Amino acid sequence: MNDNREQSEVTPSAPQRRVPWWMALIIILCALPGVSFLFMGNLLTSLDMTVKGLTWFYPLYTIASALLAWQCYGRRTLLCWIILVLLIMSHCCFFYLATSIDPTASYR
Repeated sequence: MNDNREQSEVTPSAPQRRVPWWMALIIILCALPGVSFLFMGNLLTSLDMTVKGLTWFYPLYTIASALLAWQCYGRRTLLCWIILVLLIMSHCCFFYLATSIDPTASYR
């Protein structure tokens, strides 16, 4: 009863959906404002450690959100859009923080 036939493992793989180019463009455009916060000199030189810490942490949050939106698009498209909306709302809040510290400051 020894069967010398090779058994190949057949594992059904889930169809891999690529992120369309227009969605990749939307994700990149949503992430660009958050990455630019590192170049805001007045926020980085602030004496408030909370503001300085948020300025360094925010680009990491932006990149993580963009990567999560990228991963979620094919399987959970609604979650991808929710992540992008939250990212845009956080940009608005961070811009408000940046302008409320010193409204006359010039940001590079």
